[in-house]
Amino acid sequence: MTSELAVMVGINLHVSFSQQVSQTEFHAYASQLMDELLAQEECDGSITDSTVSSDSDASLFTVEMIVKTADQFRASEKASAVLRTALHAAGARTPGWPTVVRTENQTGPLANLMSA
Repeated sequence: MTSELAVMVGINLHVSFSQQVSQTEFHAYASQLMDELLAQEECDGSITDSTVSSDSDASLFTVEMIVKTADQFRASEKASAVLRTALHAAGARTPGWPTVVRTENQTGPLANLMSA
């Protein structure tokens, strides 16, 4: 096994809808996004452990992923690109999908990861 440096990236997506959606519908959008992030992980070995949390009361999706790099700027850049691709694949910017009103990003270095 070898050690790798990595950065945890968290992105909060504050969203709005053109019409009222139920909590179940809101969480279904998060599930679609999660499916697309997992598809991105299959294609790109530099990202791992993606998660999506959803808070319908706050109209908030929270996305986290680990990016295998020591550079926090590159990790943030990579996570944003992966998220953008996953959002489009899930249907963002199409009728019915929420509009992203604001984003907030956080990064933090992780201890060395053991990779197989």
